[in-house]
Amino acid sequence: MQSVSLGLVGALLVSMSLLSSCREQKALTATNCPEATRFVKDAADLGGTVYYDSAQNRYGIQVATSMDSADMGLTCNLPKAYQKAQLKVRFSGQYYADARPVNAPVGYQHYYLTIDSISKSD
Repeated sequence: MQSVSLGLVGALLVSMSLLSSCREQKALTATNCPEATRFVKDAADLGGTVYYDSAQNRYGIQVATSMDSADMGLTCNLPKAYQKAQLKVRFSGQYYADARPVNAPVGYQHYYLTIDSISKSD
């Protein structure tokens, strides 16, 4: 019984170590966005609309999360071919915390976004 318990504890420690190293890896990918603070969540095959933020002089991707809310991802590495306001896209990447105070409607969450893959959408 004791060896089974030690085996489970060992497996748990290995799992926690791998998870920690994965989060560190994701934290490192935000280096082209120095304002990004911490990893928040993955974006997997999401549909969104490119927008231009004139105050930040950068493009972002807006993803509707309900009828009156959205995730606003100010992009860190949006390819030039996709830097067109109102362009519909599908993308995958990672959202990072945005520590800046943002004056926006309630329900709009602001993040920094690194893109792993992107394509035009209809």
